[in-house]
Formats: sequence, structure tokens, C-alpha cells
Amino acid sequence: MTSDRNATRPAARPSGRSSRRGERPGRSTRRPGSGSRGVAGLVDDVISDGAALVGRRGRRGRGDRGGERTFLGLSTGKAVILAVVVCALALTLAYPLRTYVSQRSDAADVAAERVVLEERVEQLQIRKDQTEDPAYITAQARERLGFVMPGETPYQVQLPGARARSDIANDPPPPPPGPWYSELWSTATVPR
Repeated sequence: MTSDRNATRPAARPSGRSSRRGERPGRSTRRPGSGSRGVAGLVDDVISDGAALVGRRGRRGRGDRGGERTFLGLSTGKAVILAVVVCALALTLAYPLRTYVSQRSDAADVAAERVVLEERVEQLQIRKDQTEDPAYITAQARERLGFVMPGETPYQVQLPGARARSDIANDPPPPPPGPWYSELWSTATVPR
């Protein structure tokens, strides 16, 4: 009985259009032999037609997924769950990672400061060793203080315009400038 119905059905139009509106070209709403299958046959027809309307994934060779949308090979729901998990992991790891990076930079700063301090300690150790040497102490006493050994005759040569370092260090500082208006008045009244 179903074969008679299929045989009497009009053929598709030559233009590829169906006689009904909204149908895809070359597709009928009923499949041959679907009437005898009952409700299960109708469900299969609806599922396969739904897959065809979503994008005909089966014809493109992507696998028969039954109309399920995918993102990176995962269903949409699984992709959303994966995105939420990745965001949660990123937020969970952000603060400890920031702390780790800041501690690494602090450790690098401390290591650089330690190198500088070790160099300073070495310089001070050399200076300490020099101050324990009697020859260094004698040389510093002659140079800085002008001391002489007993029996030596000291001579000091003073050149015109040359001043001793102690005289330069003992000079009083220049007086601070007055208020701006007195400086302006003095430049206007005192000829140069």
C-alpha cells in the first residue's frame, strides 16, 4: 500500500524546486517506506531533516553528529564548560603567579644589592688592612698632617696663588643671597 502511494507521487520539478514553500530543493517531506515504520520512522525522519536544515554535516564529511553544533571539536555545552574551567583556573592562578613574579624580582634586587655590599666590604677590608700597616700610617701623617720624623727638617714651598688644601677647606661659605628685590636693586644701582 505504501509503495502505491510513493509511485503515484508527482516527480520533483525540473528546476529543482519543490511544490511546497520552505522545503529544500531535491528533498521531500516523506521518505520511501516511512509510513510503515510508525512513530519511530517519523522520529528518524525529523532528526535527519533537522540535521539537513542545520547544515548537512553528514554530506560535508564531518561526521554524523545529528545536528549538534561544535566548537573546536566539542559540543557547545562542553565548550562553554571548558571555557568556564579555563577562566576559573586563570583567576585562581593569577594572584599566586603575580606574587611569584614579584618575589623573583625582589630576590634579583636583593642579590644585586648583596653583590654591591660584598664589594664594599672588600674595599673596607683593604682599608682596614692598610690602617694596620705602620708604613701607611706614617705616609698619611706626612701627607695629611704635615708631620715629620725626628731629625728631619720640614720645608714648605708656597707658590703665589697656590693655597694649601687646609686653607681652602677652612674658607667660610659665601653669604646667602638676599631677597630677589635687593639683588635686583643692587644690579640696577651698582655700576659694573
